[in-house]
Amino acid sequence: MSQSVSLQPAENKNWRNIFILFSILILIIMPALSHSYGQTGDEWIQIDYGQFIWDYFFKGDKQALDFTNKQFQYSHQEYYGGVFDFPMTVLHHWFPSIGLLALRHFFNSILGALLMVFTGLLGFRLTKRWSVGVIALLFIIFSPRIFGEGMNNPKDIPFATGFTIAMFFLISLLEQMPRKFWRNVIGLGLGWGLAFGLRAAGGVLFVAYLVLFTALYYILNKDWKETLQKDNKKLLKKLVLGLFVGVAIGYIIGLSTWPWGMQSPISNPLESLKGMANREVSIRVLFEGQYFRSDRMPWYYELKWIFISNPVIVLLGAVLFVVLSLQIRKRYGTFVVIVLLFSALFPLLYMIYKHSTVYDSWRHVFFVYPYWVVMGAIGIDMIGTFIKNPKLNWVPPAIAIVGLLPAIVWTIRSHPNQVVYFNELQGGVKGAYGKYDLDYYQNSGYQAAQWIEQNAKPVPGRKIVVLTNLSGVNRYFEKDSSWIAADYQRWNNRHVRAYDYYIAYPRFISVEQLESGTWPPAGATVHKVEVDGVPLCVVVEQKNKDGILAAEAFEKKDYATAAQKYASFVQTDNSDENAYMNYAISLASIGQIDAGIQAIQRAAQIDPSRPEFFQIMAQLYQAKGDTNAAQNAMNQAQSIMMKEPEEE
Repeated sequence: MSQSVSLQPAENKNWRNIFILFSILILIIMPALSHSYGQTGDEWIQIDYGQFIWDYFFKGDKQALDFTNKQFQYSHQEYYGGVFDFPMTVLHHWFPSIGLLALRHFFNSILGALLMVFTGLLGFRLTKRWSVGVIALLFIIFSPRIFGEGMNNPKDIPFATGFTIAMFFLISLLEQMPRKFWRNVIGLGLGWGLAFGLRAAGGVLFVAYLVLFTALYYILNKDWKETLQKDNKKLLKKLVLGLFVGVAIGYIIGLSTWPWGMQSPISNPLESLKGMANREVSIRVLFEGQYFRSDRMPWYYELKWIFISNPVIVLLGAVLFVVLSLQIRKRYGTFVVIVLLFSALFPLLYMIYKHSTVYDSWRHVFFVYPYWVVMGAIGIDMIGTFIKNPKLNWVPPAIAIVGLLPAIVWTIRSHPNQVVYFNELQGGVKGAYGKYDLDYYQNSGYQAAQWIEQNAKPVPGRKIVVLTNLSGVNRYFEKDSSWIAADYQRWNNRHVRAYDYYIAYPRFISVEQLESGTWPPAGATVHKVEVDGVPLCVVVEQKNKDGILAAEAFEKKDYATAAQKYASFVQTDNSDENAYMNYAISLASIGQIDAGIQAIQRAAQIDPSRPEFFQIMAQLYQAKGDTNAAQNAMNQAQSIMMKEPEEE
């Protein structure tokens, strides 16, 4: 090759053995731990999608082609391939005795482990140094969010795995050509097929990478170019054939489990690419202590998430890579620097340019993180170039391990809630509480459900009722359905239904409630799932059923009865803001204005972000004749409404 690449000192051969050892360990440990993790917030949709694809192939059902008849959570589900969900459904049909969630998380964790292994291999492939591969492997293993989501994220992790595998084999194909030709072609096809079969849009992106990086390698390496041109361009033709075959293999794999893609194999993947660039579904997202609409996030949303939720040593290494990029170019070549910087940054910059809809941290761009990790590993390894004494070659790996120690300890200590990791730049989980969504993917709900199974006592003649603001909790109680029934109920309307336990997580709870400590409710909470003293999920017990009778009377406009029952209810649960709101209206409706003002003030104290509380307060003050207090309350309501994220 004609790139200006400096000679590198030989490294200890044991690094390769260390890499193999860690790779084997992570491939064993992650599946062994996967049973401890809960389902993700939209995994129930993925489970349904796998069944819809099964029904398409075996029953002729067309649901998998069009989801306009479903609720908004299914919006454009047909844009996704079924390369993970459908095989999991098939295996569950074959082995119904194995729990579907356990089955899915077992294979999800294998793909998560493979993401880590191939990130390390990519580090080795680009530098030819197993020590860099080991550092990269350790960096991504102990990136807690990747470790945690590697267990149960059925879209972003498998996609990142496929993308990374495809990239590794593409670079191997270019560097080793014509050696190991078919191994690299098949590996490229399998990796791209996994990525394309999950997100066609991302699969199309990789094809662009393939063309770009192949052309770049061809331009930068004159000796390699001349070799390909020999014998009437025999090797060049073979390379083009290999790339085409690899893409074809992946294309077939991706389409084979994608009914909607099969209907129009060219135009539908392109439509998916267009649709994925800007999702139509917009939700509220907590970021920097305030709520935004997910289609109107600050431009730096994904970048900031990357910098506050990954180990500082990885980020420092990546920054060092940029600072030392000229030295790295001399040592490893221009191709390495361009590939890593482009792959790490281009998708993020493109999303900023397109004003893409983003939410739920940076999980949609997990596929860029391996390049940040490899840059971090190379950056730390480059410290060794400033050390002249060969006996001190151990210093860069030692810096990497020491710098990673806080994340290693936290990963072990927080199990199985690694997904809520925040680094020291954000002040850890405590510093992020009330400013960012923590367990946005609802992993901790499983631990709350386990607590109920272990502590709830069967009630003769009826089932234990569990309500929740999480998705799909009923799946946790499938084996206990003879005595436990679970259903969804909005948190701030929980008093209108009878329940024994309520599983709650703080997503969409107001910032004011989180910061003031009024959530979770102290008197009613019987169990907390916590990390670093911060509640991720809680179990609340209903100690008084009068709220149900009060709500029924309120609905019938029997305000006297409603006021009486609400008075009884709030004696045992003084944390339900909607109950206090209805209580205030009921009191005012029977002429007890002062008592109504006290009740609505309590509602506003619990959740001061609700403008309707202050609007009602203004009306009650107006009815009392206190125009100054009424105006102050109305001003407060208007101030809140100006801060709220705009609805579509």
